[in-house]
Amino acid sequence: MLDFIYHPSFIKETAKLKRFSFLDKALEAFKMLCEFQFHPLNPQQRIAPAKLHRITQNEVWSIWKIELSVPNVRPNQSPRVWFAVRGSNIVFLCIATHIDNYDDNQITKVAAERVTDIF
Repeated sequence: MLDFIYHPSFIKETAKLKRFSFLDKALEAFKMLCEFQFHPLNPQQRIAPAKLHRITQNEVWSIWKIELSVPNVRPNQSPRVWFAVRGSNIVFLCIATHIDNYDDNQITKVAAERVTDIF
C-alpha cells in the first residue's frame, strides 16, 4: 500500500483547476495505477511510457510527470502532474495545463524545490 502526500501548493493549484469536472476522479484513477506501477517490492507497468516521464532522480527520490487522462478534454489540454516517489511514498508536487500556457522547465524547477519540503 502506497502513502499519498499532497504538497500544500498542489492542493491550491488543484482548486484552481476545478473547471475540469472530472479532475478528482482522474487523480483517484491515477493513484490506483500507482499502486501497481510504483509498488516498492513488485512494480508492474500499468501506465504507458508515452504518458509517464521520469524528470530527475537522486539516491533518495525520483520526480516524474504524468499526463492525466481526463474525459472530455483534448489530450494536449490534459492536466500534467509532477510527483515524487520515495519507497512507498508518493508526493504530488505540481499540477498545470497547457490551457494556462505553463513553462515546462519552470514547473519542473518548482517541483524540485517542493520535493525538498517533504523529503
